[in-house]
Amino acid sequence: MNIPLVLHTLGNLFLLLSGILLIPFGVSVCYGTREEIWAFVFSFIASGFTGISLKFLMTPKNEDITIREGLAIVAFWWMSCALFGALPYYFSGVCDTFCDSYFESMSGLTTTGASIFSDIEALPHGILFWRSMTQWLGGMGIVVFFVAILPTIGVGGHKLFSAEAPDLTTDKIKPRIAQTAKILWVVYLSLTAILIPFLWLGGMEFFDAVCHAFTTVSTGGFSTKNLSIAAYDNLFIEIIIMVFAFIAGCNFILYYQLVIGKFRRVLVNSELRFFVTLVICAICIVTLTLFFFHSTSYNGGVKDHRFNSIGGSLRYAAFQTVSIITSTGYCNADFDLWPNFTRVFLVLLMFIGGCAGSTAGGMKVARIMLLCKSSARELLHMLRPRAIMHVKLSGKPVGEDIITNTLGFIVIHLGIFGVFSLILTLFGTDLVTSFSAVASMMSNVGPALADAGATRNYHEIAYPCKWVLTLSMLIGRLEIYTVILIFLPLTWKK
Repeated sequence: MNIPLVLHTLGNLFLLLSGILLIPFGVSVCYGTREEIWAFVFSFIASGFTGISLKFLMTPKNEDITIREGLAIVAFWWMSCALFGALPYYFSGVCDTFCDSYFESMSGLTTTGASIFSDIEALPHGILFWRSMTQWLGGMGIVVFFVAILPTIGVGGHKLFSAEAPDLTTDKIKPRIAQTAKILWVVYLSLTAILIPFLWLGGMEFFDAVCHAFTTVSTGGFSTKNLSIAAYDNLFIEIIIMVFAFIAGCNFILYYQLVIGKFRRVLVNSELRFFVTLVICAICIVTLTLFFFHSTSYNGGVKDHRFNSIGGSLRYAAFQTVSIITSTGYCNADFDLWPNFTRVFLVLLMFIGGCAGSTAGGMKVARIMLLCKSSARELLHMLRPRAIMHVKLSGKPVGEDIITNTLGFIVIHLGIFGVFSLILTLFGTDLVTSFSAVASMMSNVGPALADAGATRNYHEIAYPCKWVLTLSMLIGRLEIYTVILIFLPLTWKK
């Protein structure tokens, strides 16, 4: 492990972060109080000083970034970025403890959307903007942004790119990874720029429109309102957010292929077709459940008047289903009061998530497809032992190493989910909250059930549980392997 190279690269990233902190500082100057302004000044100084120190004190002899350095840089960058991102919350006094500040910062950067704030609307504008901006930066990945603006990284850039976005899709749009990163960020910026005027024209104030555009395209879910999207009670806004959340939940490489005219490659993409089918079926199931069985839920047995018609049920079912499966986490209703079948169904959708190569969380649709197809192949193989059968995605055979990696990922994912859920119960958290909260954190969704429900927050969760949930967010965002490998002694050996 080339530790000087790791620290030197982290220094560059800290300098980049200090420059980014000037943006919410400018917002604070326009809107904020003195405490809020000084909070960003102190954060800027801390990040910049650390960056300069590491950049100039650590001079690596060998500047080739291998996969080991890539894993270390990405993992430690996300943990330390959350550390410096927590400073504005702590210095401004909006968070009582550093644990809460770090939880909120990690939730933003990993686009989880879980919050410890009870009264979001009372927060200063600079803090609200920083919350949304952290999700926007974390959505595409700030390391990917770093690779995009510093094309001289070369081969090492590919290692960083792969460590931060370890999806099944390894297709590069361009031969150089820096060009791929730039194109992805152009698509990301374009979607954000298109969404802002739609939300503004839909009835949001311009500041709220910018914040919600940041957290929609990143599938983050932080809102500037206590009731999330339900505060607007605006069908147009719900439809626009739902559409863009779905777009953000699809593979971003497909949009570039659309632009350059490769329509056939988009149409034959099996993951996209499966995802569209899954979303439509899920919406239909939730809609029918709300319409026919809502009165059987545990909210006193009273049927909500909003679900008296198929249209009303469809409105809330469609928005909440898309929001959950894309890991956006916005709420237009308290789904924790819905029928138990619907509550469990939505939690299961959290595990699936969006497409590989998207800003959505979860295990990804491609992995679920490989799990189903490989399981079906094994069943057929028992009937025809000598038959040679390949698992295919989009008409192309998938290598056995990828299938093994996928199955291992799912087993480890479920194992960590079980262990973390048990740890939460040790500190007095009830079963429903424990299991749903860990599932939500590892899928980077945000809202869960019971004490972590759609209208609740994570402020009352015990501090040891908050640290466990914070780790769950990071593991979910970096898709397990990157975080686990840095704790293995083999990674650090020469």
